[in-house]
Amino acid sequence: MRKLVFALSALIALQLGNIAYAGKIAYCSNNGTNGFLQVFIMNEDGSGKTQLTRMDENCMRPEWSPDGKQIVFYTDRGRVYLIRDISKAANTEPYYLWNGYYPSFLPGGEEVIFNNEVDDVLSILVIDTLAGSEPMQLSEAGYSNMQDLTPEGDKLVYSTFINGTKAVVMIDMENPDNSSVEIISSNKEANLEPDISTDGKMVTYASFDDNLKGTIRINKNGSETALTKGMPSTNVPRFSPDGKLIAFAVISSSDVALYLMDTDGNGKREVSIRGGSLGTFEWIDNSRILYDAGSETKLSVGIVDISSGNSTIIAEGDFNLHPAYWKGN
Repeated sequence: MRKLVFALSALIALQLGNIAYAGKIAYCSNNGTNGFLQVFIMNEDGSGKTQLTRMDENCMRPEWSPDGKQIVFYTDRGRVYLIRDISKAANTEPYYLWNGYYPSFLPGGEEVIFNNEVDDVLSILVIDTLAGSEPMQLSEAGYSNMQDLTPEGDKLVYSTFINGTKAVVMIDMENPDNSSVEIISSNKEANLEPDISTDGKMVTYASFDDNLKGTIRINKNGSETALTKGMPSTNVPRFSPDGKLIAFAVISSSDVALYLMDTDGNGKREVSIRGGSLGTFEWIDNSRILYDAGSETKLSVGIVDISSGNSTIIAEGDFNLHPAYWKGN
């Protein structure tokens, strides 16, 4: 009987362990072997930290493939690299894809979308990671960047110049050559950092006036609404996975704070984070946000639970930044 109880207890513990540590986090840190920012991965509780790259360049903004087997990133020399198999990364040099910045995978996992100049104009490109061919240009207008996709990859939003104004636009990725560009923003300010809801029905973005004060706006059903009028400068709005909340940054003279609100602008509240001023962030699920925070001399990676208010630092010491989450299978 005791053996049966022990076996059941062990099975339950194993199952709980799999649930607790199913997710993985990729991030950049200089706590490695050569002082440069390198790509690391860890479990979502901060355990199992593993260095994947050993390059004489600073690695930036790692992003997971949908299956969690690959990571794409860029370096401070403006080069996009691919780790084809994270299980073999310690003994394999990252694969150079193309010159560029801010890469991420398309949902199929075989193509990467990124930014680079085409004829001296910043553009959005896509490259097949297996074919070895040159990238294809997706954006037509000038200075296009800050792209975001729906999970299915059927809609792409980005910031670009339209009639002399930085606007947020959307294209149909299932027919990008023949569909017209849909202009999402309707104000005359500089519209940046768009994010599209999971269902593709809402787009949020930040508009900046001539004094560089940012206002979070949302487009629902073809109508634009300003959500943060009267607040200090706000930026980087991001929908929760269920589309009910928007997380965003509030910028003051002393720090950058993390805030939440409903998609109608109500219920604004600060979410306390640890480590210092907010840097980058993304939703893990509907109740947790992954972030980096710090100062000019130190950056840490943490997770905050928006329901309980608990914030936990999971990577610290010098510079740890640009965390990206993979939820596991």
